[in-house]
Amino acid sequence: MRFLLIIALLLSFRASAQDKNIAQFVIWEPREGMEQAFEKGYQQHLQWHAANSDLWDWYGWYFISGPRDGQLLDATVDRAWADFDQRLKSAEDAADNQLHVHPFAKLRAVIKMEKIASCGHNKGLQARYLRMITITAYPLTNAIKALDNVTKGLHAGCFYTYKIVDGGNLHELVLLLGYDSFSELGKDADITALLEKQTGFTLKAISSEMLSFRKEMSRLHQ
Repeated sequence: MRFLLIIALLLSFRASAQDKNIAQFVIWEPREGMEQAFEKGYQQHLQWHAANSDLWDWYGWYFISGPRDGQLLDATVDRAWADFDQRLKSAEDAADNQLHVHPFAKLRAVIKMEKIASCGHNKGLQARYLRMITITAYPLTNAIKALDNVTKGLHAGCFYTYKIVDGGNLHELVLLLGYDSFSELGKDADITALLEKQTGFTLKAISSEMLSFRKEMSRLHQ
């Protein structure tokens, strides 16, 4: 009986771990001339999370290339769907956000994604350079297989593959690649060619943007 209980607990733990694969990404565009006020207000909002003993990790990056250059991307990762039903003091959180962040920035997007593959840890999210590859492809299942084949041969220190499940194009995949130098990134520069060598799917669109991790715009427990 004890053995069966242990097995049940292990299976429950495994299922719980597997379910924590949802990430929420939010994009903020600082209002013109209010960049410093936005950073100060955003940091004040992070202090609200700290003061209320929020257990969630919050990552912050700035886009440093592409059409969203200068915008902030924040994210909480490795969540279960049920976690979003149990947000810490959600009304107070929203009120503090309205007070300290919204006056200085435009909320551009709130996107939920499901992680479907990764290097197995989150250290790469703090890499010096985080390259964001956004792919539109059909059929999605075959595109996921193709992307999995490609990531095996990349030089990135870590990778994270997500598919959009809410807030965006459901035929989009997002690949995050962590690098410590441009010389390493350059070895994977022509990722389009690598994808085009794969078969069984149609690549409709692909774009690349660079993210820079900002510790002062993040709140991490480790």
